[in-house]
Amino acid sequence: MIPNGYTLPNPCVTGELWHGVGHLNPGGGGDTNQFGIDFANQGRTWANVCNMDSDGDGMTNGQELGDPQCMWTRGATPARTTGLTHPGFCDTSSSQTCAGLITAPCTSSKFNCTGTTETGVQKQIMKIPRTAVPDKETTYMCMTFDLDQSQDYHLIATEPEIDNVNVVHHIILYGCGDNAPVITSPQECGQSMPACQEGIGFWTVGMPGQCLHKEAGFRIGKTGYKRVLLQFHWNNPEKTAGKMDGSGLSIYYTSNLRPNDAGLFWTGETNLVIPPGRSRTVVESMCPARCTNKILSDTIYIIGGFNHMHYRGVAQTVELFSGGERQYLTKQLNYSYDNPKSMTYDPPVAIRRGDSLKTTCVYQSLSATKTTFYGFSISNEMCYGTFTYYPKRASSNSNCVTWKTINNCDVEGGAIMGCRIAEFFNNSHPDTKMVMDKVLDNCNPFGGCRQECPAAIAEAEKHPCLAKGVIQDYLLTLRSRNPDLKTTKFVAALGSCSCKKDDDNGGFPTHTGGTASVDALVSTVVLAFCTVLLL
Repeated sequence: MIPNGYTLPNPCVTGELWHGVGHLNPGGGGDTNQFGIDFANQGRTWANVCNMDSDGDGMTNGQELGDPQCMWTRGATPARTTGLTHPGFCDTSSSQTCAGLITAPCTSSKFNCTGTTETGVQKQIMKIPRTAVPDKETTYMCMTFDLDQSQDYHLIATEPEIDNVNVVHHIILYGCGDNAPVITSPQECGQSMPACQEGIGFWTVGMPGQCLHKEAGFRIGKTGYKRVLLQFHWNNPEKTAGKMDGSGLSIYYTSNLRPNDAGLFWTGETNLVIPPGRSRTVVESMCPARCTNKILSDTIYIIGGFNHMHYRGVAQTVELFSGGERQYLTKQLNYSYDNPKSMTYDPPVAIRRGDSLKTTCVYQSLSATKTTFYGFSISNEMCYGTFTYYPKRASSNSNCVTWKTINNCDVEGGAIMGCRIAEFFNNSHPDTKMVMDKVLDNCNPFGGCRQECPAAIAEAEKHPCLAKGVIQDYLLTLRSRNPDLKTTKFVAALGSCSCKKDDDNGGFPTHTGGTASVDALVSTVVLAFCTVLLL
């Protein structure tokens, strides 16, 4: 989109290129420099910025990028392909006077991790075969790779192997369970693979690689992860056909085990309801002291972290409260899903038993016409803080995530507040079957409230998983995310008496104080039920 955009030299490092011309980071991603700001403000059109002097050094952007007459058009060869200078920074290597002007932050974009040069470190390159990129904006692709299982190793670093810089937005390396399916060729996978949940490697635009702290590594091999999954986010905003990609990651691992196994720890909120047309919706989640007392058997040390929301997210912070003091673990007041930032903590940050963490996510939905809910799709939203820590043994639970006032730490032995979740989710379990049959025999999944239904609902709500309030709301929401036909009918029937005809309201139904879970789910479940009937 700009002349010589692929070949602009890095003014700081001889032989390297500044790939992200409009960014502070040579590799792209993250905050933009003044040229990037001007380019965005001028409609991302070269003709509009060519005669500007973004860095204020007395040379136009066209002069610096080899198009002094501003005649270049996309796909053409620029008037000059040598003697280029950066349009976003005053170039101290030339005869220009840069007093008072912004100069380039001189850092190399090459991966530099001293641990990878230690004796005994091995390297495995994991790349997908060159594959056609679909002609749609967003695609998630996955492929699994098997690891050396002859003994235990620590994974200590990952390095990107990028084939097509124009489409790869980010890559996540997940550790998989022993029963994870084998995926021998790239396939579309959405954003979630249930059998591969722990992120042990990450790359996004602008990152040279990921280097773990010298005290820890992710255990792989004989007693660790034996299979990993690479998930790619391909970004093709112009929906162009014919693009190909064969990217991947290289992993560095060693049999000289480090003192600690690394783990992944999550905070955040999963009950997201973001109304349309709002300039600001704030969601907060607490991981209270009672939870860190439950989850942690000892102090853990955070060595890396990043925020995760989708496109409606505009700001996110994670705060640590320890010993009467507050510390920001993450603080992104201008969050962008397209430009994620990872944090490194050196020295590591201690989280102790009795500490608490607060995750705050801010969303903007001015362009939305419908309410946005939690979900894995890009059109849904998330609110997570994700942290790499050690020692893994010191944490009995990988997350401290909330759903309203319910925290994951409250689930003990598969039960919460007397409700055994696995039994409740099993329609054939005697107790669950009895409750569901009672409601379905006396209540309509559609068509209004039967006279005998309220008594049946009152009986059903004696079941600990259906107790009125947040526990019913929580568990019915979880069940309704992947409903079978009986569950769909059951939830709809449970809500059939939540509304009544109000003659003073023109015949439209009015809320009568039914549980929040039922009211929130009725319309969704009835729609799902009708869809199932049609199918």
